[in-house]
Amino acid sequence: MSLETDVRRMAGTRPFDMLPREAVQLIAFSCDKRALKAGETLFSAGDPADCAYFVLMGGLTLSVDEAERRVEHGALIGETALMADVRRRATAKANEDCEVLRVPGVVFRRVLSEFPRAAVKVRAAAAARTREFVGQLVAKREKLFEG
Repeated sequence: MSLETDVRRMAGTRPFDMLPREAVQLIAFSCDKRALKAGETLFSAGDPADCAYFVLMGGLTLSVDEAERRVEHGALIGETALMADVRRRATAKANEDCEVLRVPGVVFRRVLSEFPRAAVKVRAAAAARTREFVGQLVAKREKLFEG
């Protein structure tokens, strides 16, 4: 696939959809492609996460304890690692031969610093998702303590 194809695909996925095309081009140009064979592990739960992965082709399974979730091409895995130093919560294994783009968090943050208007949008969206998540946790806690 070409850089232009990668840019077009990434531009349709959060948080890249909030960035100007030039910013997505810079990020895509800085990414490394990695091919995985079926059954190969991309990362394991507990690993340091300094990047996200954009699935270009194929699919992976994310596993946390007994729970599993399948992700397909066009998905971004590990978005939080673009904004903060975190550890992987899940293990990711290829279901089939696949190809991913490694999106370094340091590159993403540097590009945001060069596009401050887009950075405001990205941070506001992340803050809104965090508030929503915290609200869900509070609601669950309240239900647990009602009985």
